Amino acid sequence: MEPVVVISGGGTGIGRASARALALAGNHVLILGRRSEPLTQTAREIEAETRPGAVSSMTADVSSPDDVAAVAEHVATTHGTIDAIVNNAGGSGGGAATSLSEVAASWRGAFDQNVLTAVLLTTALAPLLRRPGGRIVLVSSMASRTGGGAGAYGAAKAALNGWVLALTTQYAPEGITANVVAPGYTPDTELFGAGMPEEIHDRIVGRTAAGRAGRSEDIAAVISFLASPQASFVTSQVIEVNGGTLPPNL
Repeated sequence: MEPVVVISGGGTGIGRASARALALAGNHVLILGRRSEPLTQTAREIEAETRPGAVSSMTADVSSPDDVAAVAEHVATTHGTIDAIVNNAGGSGGGAATSLSEVAASWRGAFDQNVLTAVLLTTALAPLLRRPGGRIVLVSSMASRTGGGAGAYGAAKAALNGWVLALTTQYAPEGITANVVAPGYTPDTELFGAGMPEEIHDRIVGRTAAGRAGRSEDIAAVISFLASPQASFVTSQVIEVNGGTLPPNL
């Protein structure tokens, strides 16, 4: 039987690129997201490139306990055992906050989008992971290292970097690995919307050793490796995929 990988936020950007890479590697991929249209389109396009049935989709808000419970029931009924969970769902949240209540809402929203999503999905699906051989991948951000993302986003992503240590302690004895991928500047994702102003884009690229911005496929390649059998001795790591971000001039 084909290995099975579940990816949250799988309809666009890094999630979509990861679904494609994993399908090309011979996995069956279940992609999750809040919007059915991009999920359906992504599944159709990847299957056209790979094989019929390579990708399935399910509409779910993975910050909702009820939706995640429905995902777990579907996965248990349809697949039984899965091989990897890729927690890619997330977002930068709202705009500037001017009152304390707005600050609280902004930070709670960032936590819900970037941490609770991963915690709920991983908790619900971990009992279904192959033992030994299961894989947990969390998608963080270089904002967790640099303090970017207006504070709340970077702090929420940094929580994933810490949580992976607890996941490793819990699951390593069962032969399950847990790792974090921290993407650098990757403008072909919905996180950046219409894109950075050219001046800011050039400034960021100018501080990247590789001399270019990242692409979703760059991140997906590392995620695909970490979700594979070949990564059995890699766990508890925060792997930066950023083209060699240079330190700032202080």
